Amino acid sequence: MTTWKETGPLSTRIGIAGALLVLLLLCWGRAEAVSSLQDGWLITPEEAASASVAALPGGAPFEVGRQDSNLGPTIEILKPNDGGKASGPVEIQINFVPKTGAVDVSSLKVTVVKLFPFDITDRLRDYATAEGIQIKEAKIPAGKHIVRISVADAQGARSIKEIEFEVL
Repeated sequence: MTTWKETGPLSTRIGIAGALLVLLLLCWGRAEAVSSLQDGWLITPEEAASASVAALPGGAPFEVGRQDSNLGPTIEILKPNDGGKASGPVEIQINFVPKTGAVDVSSLKVTVVKLFPFDITDRLRDYATAEGIQIKEAKIPAGKHIVRISVADAQGARSIKEIEFEVL
């Protein structure tokens, strides 16, 4: 018969090992984000190669009920063209036009839509102002990309817009 005393230390060791593994994975993910900034990639080739939502029948399972919103500032995507193709490096020109209140740039969130979406906001924060996002030469790998942009005004009204484009 097994007693708690016999299994307790083992389960404690497994719990500690699991916690260390999670911490290691979190640190590795953060290191990846930092190294992608140093390498100059807005989206890394490894991230671009991750599973696409287009590969799933019916789209992404986490996207049920999600739709674009335009209650907050208008998001005008000038470059790259939605549905268009661009050669790298890619020029990004996105304007935020206030509707009812000033644009709150701290509310900005930019996500690459994949099976497991990932946030690239911190990578482009230096290029974002209340007027929009301007990047002359963004390093983005070849392939099709879907990016979701979300921004709110000072009153909290949020707008969300997606763009799909291909880098040649």
